[in-house]
Amino acid sequence: MKINHKVSIHAYKYDGCLYRTFEFPKIIYVDEKIVILSLEKTRIISQGKNKKFYHSNGNKDSFWIMFKEEWYNLIITFCPKKCKIIYYFNIASPFIFEDEAIKYIDLDLDVRLIFNKKKHSLIVKELDQNEFEKNSMTMLYPRELINQTINAKDKLINLIKKTKFFFRYNEDFFRKFVIKNE
Repeated sequence: MKINHKVSIHAYKYDGCLYRTFEFPKIIYVDEKIVILSLEKTRIISQGKNKKFYHSNGNKDSFWIMFKEEWYNLIITFCPKKCKIIYYFNIASPFIFEDEAIKYIDLDLDVRLIFNKKKHSLIVKELDQNEFEKNSMTMLYPRELINQTINAKDKLINLIKKTKFFFRYNEDFFRKFVIKNE
């Protein structure tokens, strides 16, 4: 993986089904622990509940941080007009890079943070607990995977509460990569 290289991202469910593809986000940073991608002009293909595929486009003010060793990944969206930053964590397996694609298994649970810069307020919301419980039964998640998923979510919530995580990923952090790579 190289800076300015475009890749695909494949999100799978535990049963092996490809449920979402992100076409050609651009790598803006890579090191031994993380890959950061710009979602500008990224096409998103999602499979709906009725097995039809839906298309949408990525936001130019969104960045995706993929971790090589953590059981989550993070999409950060800057909303300057609303003075907000949205942090969307997907609880997921660490990624692999194979056949020019970043691949991971989505484990249903998500955590969303909305930071209002004007008010200096933070809203944290845990999402999709029902989906996780349903999928863990229908897809027969092993007990070890269930525990790993819950532990990853709890670890993440703990990091957020200590405010050690998300403040290091701010607009200035990304601005240096965007300007450098335009």
